[in-house]
Amino acid sequence: MEKNYRVVFTEKCKVELQECEMPVPADDELLLKTIVTQISTGTELTRLEQNIAEDSFWNGSARAAYMAFPIYPGYSYVGEVVAVGKNCDESLIGKRVIASHRHQKYAVLREEQAIYLPENVDSDEAAFKTLAVVALASIRAAQIRPGETAVVFGAGIVGQLVARLAQIAGAVNVVVVDISDNRLNYVPKNKCFYTVNSTKENVEEFVKKINNGKLADIVFETTAYPPLIAEEVKCITKRGKLVITSSPKGPSKIDFEYCSANGITIIAAHNLAFHPPVATPENPWTGSRDAEYVVQLLDKELLSLKDLVSHKESYKNAVAMYELLMEDRTQALAVHLDWRD
Repeated sequence: MEKNYRVVFTEKCKVELQECEMPVPADDELLLKTIVTQISTGTELTRLEQNIAEDSFWNGSARAAYMAFPIYPGYSYVGEVVAVGKNCDESLIGKRVIASHRHQKYAVLREEQAIYLPENVDSDEAAFKTLAVVALASIRAAQIRPGETAVVFGAGIVGQLVARLAQIAGAVNVVVVDISDNRLNYVPKNKCFYTVNSTKENVEEFVKKINNGKLADIVFETTAYPPLIAEEVKCITKRGKLVITSSPKGPSKIDFEYCSANGITIIAAHNLAFHPPVATPENPWTGSRDAEYVVQLLDKELLSLKDLVSHKESYKNAVAMYELLMEDRTQALAVHLDWRD
């Protein structure tokens, strides 16, 4: 008889793989057998390590339950339909779906929530869906105009996604900044993209050098490192935009007089706040609609993500993968757990 397993954060910096109950689909639900899940090296590690400032929003009452142990992490999921409730069509069995599910071997999903994958979309690429939707919220908030220059601070998964989607949206120069040469090596090798290791080069001067002496039209903050934001502002041209994609782990100090004098717009673009709860004619781009758009980009080969998978291991090695990330996450990018035996 098949057994179900899930990843659990039992206490600070402690991860376990635990056996759990096998879910049973209700009448309008699908039973999914997991193919692959993606570890979020940002949010999940923040919850696991609790490495946040005391006066951070992360430590506030609004996040108390979210940060309390035990934690059942995960929200980037691809699974196969293996059984259906009595109100669902049995022809759905065998189809692959994407969902915002936890790291566990079996799960259920309401049929109306399912987004099915075309045959030629790779499961590992589809696992980027959730973080790609996070990135798309910032791309839409930025309202990129063709020919603009964008700077992305942070070359983690979200930064890599923002960079690629910014180019698709029309940015002609995309500068990606990080302190890890390893992460910067994952940036696409084409003439639209530039990389800067900020421990070796001055970012502001580099942007001017590749942009005819001008600063960036848009800067995306994806690092979640509060002290860096004040430096990011200096890379923005007059009437430019700072888009906060990340969830900074503490308060940030910004010179608002500088921002005011230069007409800089600061846009808070957390996807849960930015995506509308329901589609309207004025704004049809809900989180689900953007998820479908990500699948379309992959299906039409306008977006390629498989090369961003730096590690792929069996779910049985999940504990070791989190330990690797806690030791030095700069040596990894997308870490995938394979749930097939």
